[in-house]
Amino acid sequence: MSRKHFSLLLGVTLAVALLVLLVPGKTGRESDVEKSRLLPGLQEQVNQLDWLRIAGPGGETVVTLNRGEDYWRVDELYGYPADWEQLKSLLTDLTQAEIVELKTDNPDYYGRLGVADVSQSDADGVLIEFQEASGLPALIVGNRAQGRDGHYVRLKDAAQSVLIDRSLELPRERMSWLEKEIIHVPDSEVVEVEVAHADGERVVARKASADDEDFALQDIPEGREIQSAWSVNSLANGLASLTLDAVVPVADVDWSGAGRFGLITADGLRVDADLVALEPTADDDSGETGYWMRLQAGLYQTALESGVNPPEEGAADPAERAEAINQRVSGWAYRIPKYKYDAMTKRMGDLLKAPDASDT
Repeated sequence: MSRKHFSLLLGVTLAVALLVLLVPGKTGRESDVEKSRLLPGLQEQVNQLDWLRIAGPGGETVVTLNRGEDYWRVDELYGYPADWEQLKSLLTDLTQAEIVELKTDNPDYYGRLGVADVSQSDADGVLIEFQEASGLPALIVGNRAQGRDGHYVRLKDAAQSVLIDRSLELPRERMSWLEKEIIHVPDSEVVEVEVAHADGERVVARKASADDEDFALQDIPEGREIQSAWSVNSLANGLASLTLDAVVPVADVDWSGAGRFGLITADGLRVDADLVALEPTADDDSGETGYWMRLQAGLYQTALESGVNPPEEGAADPAERAEAINQRVSGWAYRIPKYKYDAMTKRMGDLLKAPDASDT
């Protein structure tokens, strides 16, 4: 081998050796840890759990979740149904979470990882508590790891903090734990819509047949025209993918002056919504403000005369569907987004072109 080639090979070898030294490997603590479950007792009990509490800084409760006969509820929000998909995802992650690295056991450094005791007012973590009978330890979930997957956590009564192999979704806003969907009636099912305002004005749009593409606006004043087929058809979207911003018992809302939005589907389901906009007053701002709705479902009694189609084979029975809706919404008032409220309180003038100036 020539001196030139030998010098080149030696240079490459030194460069590779230097690169290996510079590339970070596993930390001592990580290499010494054999992966183990964070909560080894959870897997055997997860289906029997019926209570969970989540608390934030100062020990303040975010939510207390209780499992009822049919679903989980949020105690602090009148026992309204919790978001089961979200809770299920959290419990699944906690069941499967594994410790991949040991972190500090010095309380002076807990704050860096967000795993300080949540009783401290300046704590960054979130506490998860299980029912006492489960024997499962309370867990403090701290910060997400930076530049890698995982979350820093610490068992509440343990000194050792650890890094687990997954990130946990733990909303800190109480409302975020609620089941958000109120109702979903797709516009494709709707054959008639009616808006009834408190002052007596009515807006009605209907299809002559469920197969029609467009709704026909009824009782259009002479000489006026609709803005577009889309503006009329959009009335049918009022109860499609409707979600809540807040929920309270129905008696907590003043329904005087409420208007009504109703729709009928092709198979004879009727859903009516009372709607009211509440603004704070100068002498009393204690009431619930915003855009509120209450719902009731039933059957369109004159379906045979109206030509409403019977349910298709395999489709949900409209009577059963109405009962299911009422079981879910009865007794509740929902605060809804303004754009949804506006869509369900259209007036005739909102759907028509401006009158020709020559006609005035």
